[in-house]
Amino acid sequence: MSLNITSQKYGGGDLSWLDSRHGVTNARTITLDAAQFSDAADGVVKAGTPVEAGGGGLYKPFTSGTLAGFTLNDVSVKDGDETVALLDHGRINVDKLPVKDFKAPAQSAFIFLNAKEVAA
Repeated sequence: MSLNITSQKYGGGDLSWLDSRHGVTNARTITLDAAQFSDAADGVVKAGTPVEAGGGGLYKPFTSGTLAGFTLNDVSVKDGDETVALLDHGRINVDKLPVKDFKAPAQSAFIFLNAKEVAA
């Protein structure tokens, strides 16, 4: 995390993966481990990226550990570790997540839907 004064413009990100506003106002703050997101396009971790706890209190991309939640806004990790709001419960449209091949865990604080279920 850079402590130098900088100015950057980001939108809130694409939130179409949210199936409701439930949990949004209760998001908590976490810190992303920038080294673990080296494949993020242009160094930006997109809103809706699933994460899990890593070492040292930092968070990394979700693989097969315990799902901590989803980033609630876009955040740049170009300059190192960064804080981000984390949605840790709610309703998620899996088809609209910014990651490929997300496998929803059997046990979590989320309700997972796909585009067909959301449209119905």
